[in-house]
Amino acid sequence: MADRTLRSAAVMAAGTVLSRLLGFVRIALLAAAIGTALRGDIFTAANTISNSLYILLAGGIFNTVLVPQLVRAIKNHDDGGQDFTNRLLTFGFLVLAVVTVACVVLAPQISELYLPKELHDPSRLAEKNSMIMFARLCLPQIFFYGAFVLVGQVLNARRRFGPMMWAPIANNVVACASIVIFLLVYRAGDNPPTFSHGEELLLGLGHTLGIAVQLLVLLPYLKASGHTYVPKFGLRGTGLGQTAKLGTWTVLFVAVNQVTLVVVTKLAIAGSASNDPGAKAGLFAYSTAMLIILVPHGIVTVSLATAALPQMSALAAAGDVTEVARLSARSIRQTLAIVVPAAAAMIAFAYPIVTVIAGYGSGKNNLQLMAYTLMTLALGIVPFTVQYFQLRTFYAFEDTRTPFFMQCAIAATNIAAALIGVRVLLDEQHLRFSGVVLGAAYALAYLVAVLMSRRVLRRRVPRVAGSGIGLPLLAMVIAAVAGAGIGRGVLTVFDSAVDWTGPLAAVVQLAVGGVVMLPVYVGVARVLRIHEVTDVVAAVTSKLPGRSR
Repeated sequence: MADRTLRSAAVMAAGTVLSRLLGFVRIALLAAAIGTALRGDIFTAANTISNSLYILLAGGIFNTVLVPQLVRAIKNHDDGGQDFTNRLLTFGFLVLAVVTVACVVLAPQISELYLPKELHDPSRLAEKNSMIMFARLCLPQIFFYGAFVLVGQVLNARRRFGPMMWAPIANNVVACASIVIFLLVYRAGDNPPTFSHGEELLLGLGHTLGIAVQLLVLLPYLKASGHTYVPKFGLRGTGLGQTAKLGTWTVLFVAVNQVTLVVVTKLAIAGSASNDPGAKAGLFAYSTAMLIILVPHGIVTVSLATAALPQMSALAAAGDVTEVARLSARSIRQTLAIVVPAAAAMIAFAYPIVTVIAGYGSGKNNLQLMAYTLMTLALGIVPFTVQYFQLRTFYAFEDTRTPFFMQCAIAATNIAAALIGVRVLLDEQHLRFSGVVLGAAYALAYLVAVLMSRRVLRRRVPRVAGSGIGLPLLAMVIAAVAGAGIGRGVLTVFDSAVDWTGPLAAVVQLAVGGVVMLPVYVGVARVLRIHEVTDVVAAVTSKLPGRSR
């Protein structure tokens, strides 16, 4: 079972790696085209709203509740779950269409929620109007996001994990193409805070088209998986009442999460919209740093969790609590073997990382503050990873109520820390550090989350042999800190003799740092007998030429 999980995760990880790389190409192009200050924040906020609203209005149910229901339908229904799946898809498509139309109509009101007080001044009307226009162009993404996840979850339930992870590549290709055209038509120059109508149409429609293409890529795989979609109306007698009951708590869960996102977005834009002169770390800096820390999450965590959730759901349905505990803990340890050194590397090599991604054209001015933002956010990726898996364990038992109450505490911590940090501790002259402070608030919130959820989870999943993560995590941290520290030290020795400026030099820095860090991490891991690390190394080296036998 473990080998099958790893094979499925490897297929998903391969697609995610390429998708993430193209995603960073998109960020680099966007930074060069529109900068990383207020102009970049306006588009980033508008393009984020559609995904946020999708998650708020439908994504929680689609992402977490439906897989166990679909697995049971495929296993227990005489038709292999065909009727159940068709009714579910039809209902989902209709809901998404209605929600999308309503949101496009309400675009001005929705945009107001995300605007900080600094942009409500009448003198900033042009920036505000740009935000509203971008929102109108990007909000249709709600339907395509939702339909993509619906179809993808049907494929996941049928153990076809690859297509959902590979399809975003098409989205990034289309989005990158729109930005390249933008650079050719509207060359980067002084970067005024607002956009022309043509610029808004090109960027907004280009990114929405990318999400639509991402959905279209999945459709042939749905047929190939053995499911033929035929619209079916009516929910009575399908068992979807149980799904709706479970989904209520999930909707509340994501609602709390989205409140946090609105607050963080407003505070981040405030940093770029302030009158504070010089470089600023606002929403673009925070969002870019968030994408960076989520690379190991998308490649490793999501892949392993997606592959493990159907198995955990089946074990939970069979009442095998012991195996649920072991599978969950094993997946967490396997993930942390990669996530922990990745977090250490992000902290040690933050400046060259952001230089490679955003050190071009109009994006070169905020690199140091972006690096600080990445460092604070990277502190939170380890607790975030542990929390992500622990939530999936609750979902395997079809418990969506407990995660909601835990999320309330997490959101309260994040919002309180963010508000205090930005509006109380930062004055007008230092508001440019808002992204850095928000990163620290995120890390604190997920540290609280792990401490809470592990305590609560013990009531459902008892402590059994092979389900511990505390000591292996400590050993991984020691190994990662040793490797990253030595790698950073080597680069510091060369600082006075080598010119490290520019993206190309940053690539060299990362290569040198990685060559030094990885052997140290692996060596210390061997000494500390961290089996998950040695397993990863063995899995990689076994694929090298001459090692296949």
